[in-house]
Amino acid sequence: MAYRRQANQEKKATGKKTATGKKTATGRRKGTKAERPATISNVCRPDGMTTHQWQVQLRQQAALNEHFGISPAGANALGVFTVSNGSSRQAYKVVYRGADSEWNFCSCLDFKTSRLHTCKHLEAVKLWLSNHRKHYPRPVPPSYTSIYLHYGSKREVRIRIGEDNRDAFEQLAARYFDRHHALTPYGYKHFFELLNTARSIDETFCCYDDAIDHVLTHREAQPRQQAVDRLSDADLDAMLHTRLYPYQREGIRFAAGAGHALIADEMGLGKTIQAIGTAEVLMSAGYVSNVLILCPTSLKYQWKREIERFTGGARQVLVVEGGPLKRRAQYAGNEPYKIVSYNSLSNDIKAWGPMNTDLVIMDEVQRLKNWKTQISISARRIKSRYSVILSGTPLENKLEELYSVMELVDQYALSPYYDFRERYILTDAKGSTVGYKNLNEIGDRLKPYLIRRRKVDVKLQMPERMDQTILLPITPEQMAIHDDYKATVSRILQKWERLHFLSEQDRLRLMQCLSAMRMVCDSTYILDQETRYDTKVDEAMNMVDTIMAGSEEKVVIFSQWERMTRLIAAELTRRDIRFEYLHGGVPSAKRKDMVDNFTDCADCRIFLSTDAGSTGLNLQAASIIINLDLPWNPAVLEQRIGRIYRIGQQRSIQVYNLVAVDTFEEQMIGKLKFKTSMFEGVLDGGEDTIYRQEGTFKQMMHSLKDIMDGTDDNNDANGNTPIVQEDSEPSATPDEASADNRDMPDEQTEPKAPTPRPTTPADTSDTNRNQATATETATSIESEANELVRQGVNFFSGLVATLKSPQKTAQLVNTIVRQDEATGKTSINIPVPDKESVQSLLNIVGKLLS
Repeated sequence: MAYRRQANQEKKATGKKTATGKKTATGRRKGTKAERPATISNVCRPDGMTTHQWQVQLRQQAALNEHFGISPAGANALGVFTVSNGSSRQAYKVVYRGADSEWNFCSCLDFKTSRLHTCKHLEAVKLWLSNHRKHYPRPVPPSYTSIYLHYGSKREVRIRIGEDNRDAFEQLAARYFDRHHALTPYGYKHFFELLNTARSIDETFCCYDDAIDHVLTHREAQPRQQAVDRLSDADLDAMLHTRLYPYQREGIRFAAGAGHALIADEMGLGKTIQAIGTAEVLMSAGYVSNVLILCPTSLKYQWKREIERFTGGARQVLVVEGGPLKRRAQYAGNEPYKIVSYNSLSNDIKAWGPMNTDLVIMDEVQRLKNWKTQISISARRIKSRYSVILSGTPLENKLEELYSVMELVDQYALSPYYDFRERYILTDAKGSTVGYKNLNEIGDRLKPYLIRRRKVDVKLQMPERMDQTILLPITPEQMAIHDDYKATVSRILQKWERLHFLSEQDRLRLMQCLSAMRMVCDSTYILDQETRYDTKVDEAMNMVDTIMAGSEEKVVIFSQWERMTRLIAAELTRRDIRFEYLHGGVPSAKRKDMVDNFTDCADCRIFLSTDAGSTGLNLQAASIIINLDLPWNPAVLEQRIGRIYRIGQQRSIQVYNLVAVDTFEEQMIGKLKFKTSMFEGVLDGGEDTIYRQEGTFKQMMHSLKDIMDGTDDNNDANGNTPIVQEDSEPSATPDEASADNRDMPDEQTEPKAPTPRPTTPADTSDTNRNQATATETATSIESEANELVRQGVNFFSGLVATLKSPQKTAQLVNTIVRQDEATGKTSINIPVPDKESVQSLLNIVGKLLS
């Protein structure tokens, strides 16, 4: 009723142009505050509403607020509309037969997956009709009979019987459909016989494409599985020209039988060969004639080599690249395998619309976990009969990421999304995520689509792995810088505790300080490129010297920071040790040669890399990994290790993690095991319900407070607990850093110096308030005095250090002195973070001088 009142109010404004708003495609006016109905939260369900009512009203709200272009199909197609969305430039077919008609339809994904039997486009049509009743007759069901796909709690092929030749169609329906007009198993088996009979009764009979596709998918499942089952182990080995491991044959059979599958094996277990094997099985059985492979740019030619290798060169493979027109011509080629990067495909779909293929293979699909990105949106617009999705880490940070990945596998697997959130995500009163539940149930729902094996599951085929964390002291110079940034973090935390809000500037400063604390744990050189205080470089080189002298093993050295790898590269060069050096600036075309040199040359025993090399590269010639620093995401750490710890590795693996003792880096070890537990709960049958303290940024702030206060009690004594990244701290390789990344890229400038921290007295009870206040005042004065002295010493020490150097003094003068070209007047211009910081600094100087 509320929605109808809103619609009637909007209708009254129709046709009257106002100074405050413009007319929308639905005929309403937008702009004045009075015209806007009360907004319904899309995060929290309002009291007194069922979930179904809430979700329907959200779509009605979207129809009111968004701009749609609506055009009727014409008098010959009464009730059929084209609804276009100006922002997304998408157009949808909407069929409207009445307010509550089961025959309403929209071609958008939300209508098909929400189970609400409505969507914002259909609601927009309702609004449009309410404003055009004089010019557009009321829609009624057409007189012809049709077969359609019903999108409800389950998808069913149904028949709608019209008035034309009704008796004959009633008799036909009794043979192939049940009493609810849903297609029976007999109807699926004899579907084309049904179509021929229906068309002979009345040539106006209609069967919609989505109903035909659903029937074909249903009919193909059993014979396809039978074809897969007939293949022996020897057949699969011969097909791929290699001796497969038993679990790889299992993966090929599973994916080919399922038709739509997610292969989520851990890194290094051979997901690529399983995907190629699935394609070959489906090609040999006649179900597939063309395959489109999507992957990161750096992996295109690796995929090409693998396909040529495992098909014995019998299949043509085309890497789609070049300019847009050249790529468009390449898509139309006859090669059975086509490989294209995610970015290129995203641009092509944006320019030319959806793409069709028999089988789509998506590699490293965790890159598409954010469904709002352009490449993720484009990937979901690929129309394919079969799909194989590959990811060793389909779930890295949030459970919602798994939903996004599963949309690429089968859009109905976990839908609808609102039901997914209500059933598996625990939220607080504000809608923020506080935990997850029923995780094992998700695992059960995914069984028809997902296959996952861990290295521990195939331990008889994998060598031993040893992980060791080495705690190293850092220099006093490093610790001083580390503690300065830590003080700034503490001050921002105190501000957040007082206000429960941080400005964008404060958040940026916080992230910069956290990253700087991690950087300085490696070396001061990463921050300023001038000083060089560190201990990790010497320790890493001592390990390299020992390995080089005592064995013939090869080593991979990782750091997140490119500047840290420069220091190692300089030390290796000084020792005349041959090495390969990969970072984000190395073109993808050269990476193959680097890997080949490292693999084939006996005297090239070191592979030095940033996280640009943590995915897609086969470095199993090495048996030792030295991590100069640890990513905050355990999945990224496993990606590094997965470069050497993979099928085909014959030697035992040693993983050394260098961690700065008594620092933020050490305190993060073992902190927040939440994400690892969530991953296991869904994919590996682990803990069923995981709780979080608060959502996203709040959770990070609470965790940081624990660390800054020294109350973290999760550290493993041996330092071997996997590191778990906070939701607000996504990790990215240096060459893929974006504005969303919280880690500072190595090219970023040195973070701002910390400012004095405010003092926040603790709360006391009413009975002891006077005494507590006096105690707090004394404590506050003492704390403030100590803080003033410390800040003053730091200020003058830094000033003295600068003035000792003529070059730095000149640079300081040039930085802060400005001359007005028009007036010739000279002034001092010092950037400051805020007015309060200037006041604090003046107070410090004044009190020190007094």
